[in-house]
Amino acid sequence: MRKINLFNKSIQLLGLTALVLLSSCKKDVLESKELLVFVQGDFGTANNTIAASLTQTPISIWGKTSFEIPVYSTREVPADVDVYIYPDDRFVGQFNKDNNKKCLLLPANTYTVSGYQHKINAGTLASDPIKIEITNVRALTDTNGYVLPLTVTKIGSEDKGVGISTNKATAYLYVPYIYTNVDSVQTSLTGTLMSRTAWSVTVSNTTSGALGPAMIDGNNSTSWRSSNSSTAAKWAIINLGSQQTVKGFQIVPNYVSASENATQMTISTSNDNVTWTVQGIWKGTGPATGSTAASPDLKGVNFLAPPTAQYFRFDISAWVSGSRVGFGEVNAVQ
Repeated sequence: MRKINLFNKSIQLLGLTALVLLSSCKKDVLESKELLVFVQGDFGTANNTIAASLTQTPISIWGKTSFEIPVYSTREVPADVDVYIYPDDRFVGQFNKDNNKKCLLLPANTYTVSGYQHKINAGTLASDPIKIEITNVRALTDTNGYVLPLTVTKIGSEDKGVGISTNKATAYLYVPYIYTNVDSVQTSLTGTLMSRTAWSVTVSNTTSGALGPAMIDGNNSTSWRSSNSSTAAKWAIINLGSQQTVKGFQIVPNYVSASENATQMTISTSNDNVTWTVQGIWKGTGPATGSTAASPDLKGVNFLAPPTAQYFRFDISAWVSGSRVGFGEVNAVQ
């Protein structure tokens, strides 16, 4: 009888152990350390960033002003999870350090947020998104740009095992300052061409027989051509002789060598040839196939709001091919 009692007690102990193990398994499912809440920036971006591609012009704003930041859990949650996410200026410095920037905190009076409490419903792994609307782009004038860190600061749930991610608790809305007064259209403007009698030209470097003044000699068959260095700066400054209001520039491509034509230039203005104001970046294409000096494919550097200046600078940063670049003729449209 003693042996039977010992056997029964052993069975009871095993049963009790099984119950404990089952209970532990259930507890692990609910309170797993791997069940984490996090925020997600744009796919593939460093530092969990959402980049706002906004461009200010004198007459309008180009780009997107509304953004959404999802809140996720690492797997489906067994119980509702309330997620509280707030702007967090503590991480501005960290963002700047990680990205080698000097951004300012996005001012509170320039944006709205749909709400700071969001819910991941039981059986799902994503909440309703945090919606951010930039409402006053014109106030964002610092050239260093802006950033809005949003951090999961608290969560609430019947599931006590839900935690906050340690490396994805903060997402960053990055708003760089981009301004342009240069139209995206490269079609040349129609209008009165300015007299070039008082003009003079300074260029970065040249090729023998293709000097700077060739771009204002009235001959489409001659061109200014830069040096053949692939690393030397390539720019041209046109001095109008006095302050003039210019709608745009009409450029005859370099037909001495059609591959030596700009496809991207930064356009700047000055009244003293010392202090410069960047008007914007022009992007275009090389001359059309079949076009010639006699029948040129005119390119237009057109301003959205005509600037008034004496000096206009063209810093060339991309061209069709090779190491040289140049202009056939440059005229101004009044």
